Amino acid sequence: GRGAVAISVFVANLRGEGRRPACLRSVFAQEPDEVLLVDSGSTDGAETKAEAEFDLRLIRLDGNLGPSAARNRGLAEARHDRVLLIDNDVVLMDGALSILSEVLDADEGLSLVQARSLLSGEGFHPDDPQQALVHYDGATFHYLGLLALRHWYAPLREMGEAKVAPVDCAISLCCLGRRSDLLAAGGYDEATFSRWEDTGLAYALRLMGKRIAGAEAAVCWHGGGTQDLSTRGSKARLPKQRSFLQSRNRWIFILTSFRLWNLFLLFPGYVAYGFVHLAFVVSQGHLGPWLRGKWALVGLLPTLRRRRRALQAIRTVPDKALLSSPDLTFNPGLAETAPRRLLRRSLDLCLRSWFSLVRGVMR
Repeated sequence: GRGAVAISVFVANLRGEGRRPACLRSVFAQEPDEVLLVDSGSTDGAETKAEAEFDLRLIRLDGNLGPSAARNRGLAEARHDRVLLIDNDVVLMDGALSILSEVLDADEGLSLVQARSLLSGEGFHPDDPQQALVHYDGATFHYLGLLALRHWYAPLREMGEAKVAPVDCAISLCCLGRRSDLLAAGGYDEATFSRWEDTGLAYALRLMGKRIAGAEAAVCWHGGGTQDLSTRGSKARLPKQRSFLQSRNRWIFILTSFRLWNLFLLFPGYVAYGFVHLAFVVSQGHLGPWLRGKWALVGLLPTLRRRRRALQAIRTVPDKALLSSPDLTFNPGLAETAPRRLLRRSLDLCLRSWFSLVRGVMR
């Protein structure tokens, strides 16, 4: 069983009629103590059908405020300190919640535990998970404000025996956490709307001295992602909205989370990456969304100052203990031509070399 600790589950939902039933069936099969469906202004009737079909509590938001707002509302409404955050395109495998709960029970210093997600669609083998590809398995912080994803698109059969692995960041599609810790860390930054919200929360938890883990034996299938945001497969084209959000949200995270002295030290790395990323943005025809993202960032500066003060007030750990310079993670097919592979390796080398030079004087 799951143990004696009560668990609230909240499902972030938007236009989920096509995938919501499978998600909720898998959730209720785990026998949680409470299930909330936080709906972000769906117009397909998914939320009404879910309320009629399942014994859950429906919470309606005033329109699509983004997954950050939906998860914060779930945190506010949950009755129990143990909370499972799950998106409506995720299907839990048998026993996943029990495994996550056991991992959290065993370590009081853990605030958040992520399930291993396997990729639905490309490499989708529901009856034979060993043929599947890993999608999200936790991540490492890069000083650029990016994440280096563990086991990204790696075949599950190559992973070896499942273990509990320390990670810097849990991807919020399916995580069990301590509600009190998540609230103490400030919850999700609603200024991001979507993307980088889980990076920001994970960094806040780590600033507080809390730890995060990936429970590789707790398995879920991750579906198609968010329309107009997610990119799947080697031939998928990057959505314009994604370029806008990356242009804005990466800097929301950097400017609110890192000490100013460290921003000064790391700035040459930001410039090097910025030129490479801007060239990619232009090649995709996304210069307009990229510029709009930067302009939107300027308008958020008063909000960012407030969040920055709140985050620095809870800090007990220096940035130098949390940041590193791992190899960057790219979508499949994005850097597989010979010139792009060379550029990728050269960029990683430059970024790593600069970080090694300045890390000793970071704070």
